[in-house]
Amino acid sequence: MATGDVVIRDPRALRALAHPVRLEILERLGVEGPATATAIGAAVGISPSAASYHLRALSRFGLVADAGGGTGRNRPWRAAGTGFMFEPVEHVRPAAQAAVQLLSAQLIARGEQETLAFVAAEPSLDPDWRAASHIANATLKLTAAEAVEVVQRIDAVLAPYLRSTRTDAPEDAVPARLLIRLFPRELPERPS
Repeated sequence: MATGDVVIRDPRALRALAHPVRLEILERLGVEGPATATAIGAAVGISPSAASYHLRALSRFGLVADAGGGTGRNRPWRAAGTGFMFEPVEHVRPAAQAAVQLLSAQLIARGEQETLAFVAAEPSLDPDWRAASHIANATLKLTAAEAVEVVQRIDAVLAPYLRSTRTDAPEDAVPARLLIRLFPRELPERPS
């Protein structure tokens, strides 16, 4: 878990965040900093009143907070943490399992959309970013304990570069997406 992450345990908060617009709002506040409902609405393609509605929903669960300095739709909001995390489905109460699966599926779908958009845009990227971009596909042979170790080591490498906590970023640094998925390749049959 990154320092400053909001830990989500409430199934209602997980379901609230599993909405694609709310994920986009939270991402934009994390990357771009505080913004009003009017600015957020314009950025994500919804009306200011719809943005206000989604911001209030995120606020109820402690994911966004009033940034101070305005009222109504001119009130700026900020991300409450540097990111968020939630427990895998096997560590939560049965009532929350469906909410964890819903949010996980939404995050994976969002990652797929971003990856496909990258593939389509890659030929027109700046040559330096074309060379730096990377899509990996590896099959590892690990125990569960080794998988945990791999993730912890990756987290340690990434920690100094996290957009929400990095204070020494060069002026030409841009937000970049790193998607890593680690799961057993042979999965159990889904119950019918």
